[in-house]
Amino acid sequence: MAEQKNEAAFVAKNPLEEFVVAGNYQGLMTYLQAQDKTQWSQHRASVMRLNKVMEKSRYTLDMSRSAWRSKVTDEQWHCLRAAIFLCGTATDVAEHCWHYLYQPAELIELWKEYQPPSTENLALTMISLRPLAFRIVQSLLINNLIERPTHDNYLLGLLSQEVHSDRVPDVAYWIKHDPDLLQGPLLQLFDIEGTTDISFAGRDKYNHDPAHTWQQLFLNLCQQGVYSRKLLLDKTLGALEKDWIQFRSGWFSRFHDALAPTVEEMRVFSERYLGLCHSRIPPTVSMALKVLGTLQAADAISNTALLTALQPLLSSAVKAQVDAALKLLDQIILKDASLANEAASIAVFGLLHEAADMQKKVISRLGKWSMDAATQEQARQLLPQVATSNRDALTALLGTAVVDASEPPTAIQISQTLPTLQPLPSPIAENRALVLISDIDALIEACAYVFENSDDTDCFETVIHALLKLAPFSTDDKKRFGPVLKRAQKLKPSADNWRNMEKPLARELARLLVFIFEAERLTPTSSFAKGRFGVHSVICQRTDDLMDVLAQGKSVPPLAAPSHQRGYIAPSVLIERAREQHALGLQQPLQEQVLSLLRLAPCQDAGVRQQAASLPDTPYHNALRYALGSQVSIPAKGKDSALYIAAARARYPDEDDTSLIQLYGDFGPDGAHAARYRFEIEISKNEVYTFYHSHLRTTPAPRAIDPAYLSILRHPQVVEDEGYFRRIESFGGNNESQIRWAASMMPSSLAAVFAEGAHAIANNLDWWEAEWYNKAYLNLLLDPTVPMSSSAITLLAFALAGKEPGQTAIAIDALVVTWLEGRLDASALAQAIHDLLATPQVKASRYAKSLATAARAHALAPQLVFQLLSTMVTQSPQAPPKDTAALLELLNELRLERKQSLPAPTLAALQIMQIGGKGKTALKALLAG
Repeated sequence: MAEQKNEAAFVAKNPLEEFVVAGNYQGLMTYLQAQDKTQWSQHRASVMRLNKVMEKSRYTLDMSRSAWRSKVTDEQWHCLRAAIFLCGTATDVAEHCWHYLYQPAELIELWKEYQPPSTENLALTMISLRPLAFRIVQSLLINNLIERPTHDNYLLGLLSQEVHSDRVPDVAYWIKHDPDLLQGPLLQLFDIEGTTDISFAGRDKYNHDPAHTWQQLFLNLCQQGVYSRKLLLDKTLGALEKDWIQFRSGWFSRFHDALAPTVEEMRVFSERYLGLCHSRIPPTVSMALKVLGTLQAADAISNTALLTALQPLLSSAVKAQVDAALKLLDQIILKDASLANEAASIAVFGLLHEAADMQKKVISRLGKWSMDAATQEQARQLLPQVATSNRDALTALLGTAVVDASEPPTAIQISQTLPTLQPLPSPIAENRALVLISDIDALIEACAYVFENSDDTDCFETVIHALLKLAPFSTDDKKRFGPVLKRAQKLKPSADNWRNMEKPLARELARLLVFIFEAERLTPTSSFAKGRFGVHSVICQRTDDLMDVLAQGKSVPPLAAPSHQRGYIAPSVLIERAREQHALGLQQPLQEQVLSLLRLAPCQDAGVRQQAASLPDTPYHNALRYALGSQVSIPAKGKDSALYIAAARARYPDEDDTSLIQLYGDFGPDGAHAARYRFEIEISKNEVYTFYHSHLRTTPAPRAIDPAYLSILRHPQVVEDEGYFRRIESFGGNNESQIRWAASMMPSSLAAVFAEGAHAIANNLDWWEAEWYNKAYLNLLLDPTVPMSSSAITLLAFALAGKEPGQTAIAIDALVVTWLEGRLDASALAQAIHDLLATPQVKASRYAKSLATAARAHALAPQLVFQLLSTMVTQSPQAPPKDTAALLELLNELRLERKQSLPAPTLAALQIMQIGGKGKTALKALLAG
C-alpha cells in the first residue's frame, strides 16, 4: 500500500530565500536595495517557490511532514509579502498578498518608498479579482497613489463596507477622507444590482441595527442636504425600472416608502409609476399601484392613462395586484362614469384568476358597470375557466344558458377509478440494473461526467466499480486518462486547494485516481479521526478502504458496489462476489463489508438462501446468510457485532430484530431496534420576531458509536465540544450529492433520511436562507420503489407548506405521483397535515395554494385533494388555524365541481366551526350544500 511521503525539507538556495527563512526583514530590504530595481524581477521564481511552500504549510496539521517543518512566523510572512510586492507582478501581489486587505498601511509604505513594477495596474488587478480589495484600493486612492478605478467591483467593494463600525474603517471614514465619493460612487450604487453576497438588500437584511443600514445612511444624507429628495426618488425609480430579482428590487421599494414622497413629488414621475405597473416584480407593482391610487385620488394623473396601465394587471396571478387594480377602477368610475364600459373590458380578464373570491369580485363589478357586446363575448369565452361556485352568477349576468358537457363522474365511478395502495415494484428489477462499464474509453468518459455531475451517485458508483475491476492500468492506459488526470489534479484535496468543496464525490474520485495512477495517497478532507461523523467522513473512509483493496492487486469490484439503482445490491450478485473474493484471499475492510450488507436488497427466495449456504464459514458470510433470512448462530457481542447489526437492518429494514435485541440489547437507533421518530416544536421570541424550531427526537436515543456501525451512525448525536453540548442534526450535510449518497447506504429503509429531510425543511419553511440542497430529499420520493413510510409522509407534509416555489413544486409532484402509483396512503398524509395544523409552524394558506395546484395536475387529483381537505378542516373547529378560510374555499370549490357530499366527520366539524370573515362565507356555502 502506497503511503504519503514526507516532503523534503525546504532548503534556501540564495540570499533572498535565506533572509525570508530567517525572518530578517531588514536584511532582506538591505539586500534588495543593493541591487538595481530592474533586477528585482529576477528573484520572482524564488519568491513564488517560497510562497508555495509557506502557503501549503498553513493548512498542514503534521508539520513534521511539511517542507517548511514548522509553523510560519509573523516575521517570515512579513518578509514574504515584501518580496512578492517588490519582485513579483501585479497579479502575484493581488493573488497572494491577502494580508494587505487588513493592513494596507504596510503596502502603502513600500509603494511610496520603492514604486516597484508590480504597482502598474495593481489597483485594477486587485479590485477585478475581488471586491473586498476595496479597502486597499481606497487607501491607495486616499494617499494619491492611484486614480479611482472604474471597474464594477469597485462599487461592489464600496457596497460591502460596514455602514458603521468601531473595528474597521466604515463608510463615514471613507467619505471623510474622500468626499468625492458622495457625488460619484455612492450614487452609482443605485445603478448596480449587486451579487448574491453583496447588495443593498443583502447588506441591510443582516444588519440588526436599523440606525446603521444603507437605507438610513441615505435618509440621513438627504436630511443633511447632501442629496435632494428628487434626486434620490429619481435614482430609486431608475433602479426599480431595471426589474432586478425580487430580493434586490425589494430594497428599493422599501426605500421609496421610507422616503415617503409627497403627491407633488410623485406627480413629477407619474409616467414612470405607470410604467412600473408592467414590472415582473410583484413588490414593485404593489408599490406603483399604491402610489397611483394616491395620485388618482388627488387628481394628479390622467384616468385614461391609468386605465391603459391597469390592463395587464387584471391578468396577474398575484391576488393583491388584481384586488388593488379593481379598487383603482372603482375610483376612476366614481369620478367619471363614462369610463365604465372601458373599465369592464379591462376587468373581465380578472376572471382568469384562480381564486374563486377574486372571480366573484370581478363578476360583481361587471354587473354594476355593464358590458358591451365585445366584453360579453370575452366573458363567455372565459366561462370554462371560472370556478364552479361562480359560474351560475356569471351565466345569469350573460343571460345565456351554458351547458357543461363534462359531467363529473358519480361516486361509484370515482371509487372504481381511484388509485389504491399497491405493492412496490422490485428495486432489483432488470430495468433498474446499473449498466456496468467494461472498457477504458467508456470509463474515461464516465469519470469526466462525474467530475461535472457529482450528484449522480449511480454513475459515481459505476465508475468506482470499473476502476477497481479494470485496475491495474498500463502505461498506455495512463496516457489515455491524461485529460481526466489533469482535471483530477485540480479537484484533488490538498493543503492549498480548498476549491470545489461542494463536489465531495468528484474530489474523492480524484483522490482515488491519483492513488491509482500516481501511487500517491492523499489525506482525506474529512475523517472520523477528526471527530466528524457525517456522511462525508464515511465517503472519505470508503475511498481509503478502496485504496487498501486496490493495493492487494486482485482486480475485483468493490464488495459494496451497487448492482441496481439507488444503491441496491442483488442478493445473487453479492453472494457470487463474496465467493470470488474469498477464493482470491482478498482482505475486505470492515466498513465495506457492513455497507454491502446494508445495501442488500430484501430477499424471500429460498434458492438464494441455498446459494449463500454454500459459502465458506466466515463471520461475514454468516452475517450475509442471516441478512438473507437464514437461521444462523450469532456470536455474542464483540468485534463482529457491526456485521450482524447491518445484517439485521437488511433483514428487518423498518422493524425490530427481537433475536438480536436479546443478544445485544440497545445499540442505538437502527441497531437491533428500528429507529422511530417524532418532532417537537420549540418557540422562542425576541423583541421583533417569533421563531419556531423543530427538533427531531429519535428512539432509541442516538449515542456515540464506532464508525463501523453505519446504520446507527446516520442518526443525530449529542456531543460535548469544549464543555458545550451541541446537537449534530444532519448526517447528510448541506450538499445534494452527499444526501443522495447517504440515501444509498441503506436503500431498503430511507426513514432516517426522510426524518432528516423533514427536520431540515421544517426549520426553513419561510426560506430564511436558501437551502437548495433540500430538494434532494424530496426528489427521492419520486422514485417508484420508495415506500411512503411515516417519515416520508412527514417530509411531504412539511414540504407542501413551504414558501420556496421550486421546492414546493417538487413536493406537489411527489404528492400526485406517489398517490397515482399506489404508494401514498392519502388518509395518513391527511392526518399528518391535520396534526401539523395544530402547531404554529405551518400556514393553512400555503397548503391551500399547494393543494390547489395539485388538483390541476391530473384528472383524478381533485379527488385526492378533496379527501385531504376533508380531514384537514376538522382541526380545532371551535378555534381553527389562521387562514382556514383558504382551505374552506378550496374544499367548497372541489365539492361543487365534483358534485360530492362531505364526509360525515367533516360535516360534523363544520357545523360547530367558529370562524369569521371570508371563512364564514365559505363555511355557509359548504353547509348549504
